[in-house]
Amino acid sequence: MIVRRATPDDLQQLAVLFDEYRQFYGASSQLELSYDFLKQRFENQESVIFIHVKDEVITGFILLYLGFSSVACSTYYILDDVYVTPLYRRQGSARQLIDTAILFAQHENALRLSLETQKTNYQSHTLYESMGFVKDDEFQTYHCFLK
Repeated sequence: MIVRRATPDDLQQLAVLFDEYRQFYGASSQLELSYDFLKQRFENQESVIFIHVKDEVITGFILLYLGFSSVACSTYYILDDVYVTPLYRRQGSARQLIDTAILFAQHENALRLSLETQKTNYQSHTLYESMGFVKDDEFQTYHCFLK
């Protein structure tokens, strides 16, 4: 099993897994929408995507988006999505993907790697904390939904 940066050649297979991820969170299956969304991220260079591959099959992915800290005059990365297909879970795939994201962000001299997760996702909390992520007790998250 390897982790590598995704390329546009991975888009077709990645879109299937991305669509599976979206369904996991309650969205309806829309493979074309998933494909178009990822294609746009590649074309506009708006994200960094790493994939976990076993026997030429993409078994998981992690999406990073670049953020900016005005106070620190620095960049950081938002770990927006991490997903491993059920058949390959509990084998260290998510940890490998996150390790790769951390190394990438360090290599890019980013200030930090930030993420949000559901309050009830205790298994992920344990994983993130074991990898050095620190729960933010200082700031409250708010959203203004526009759609």
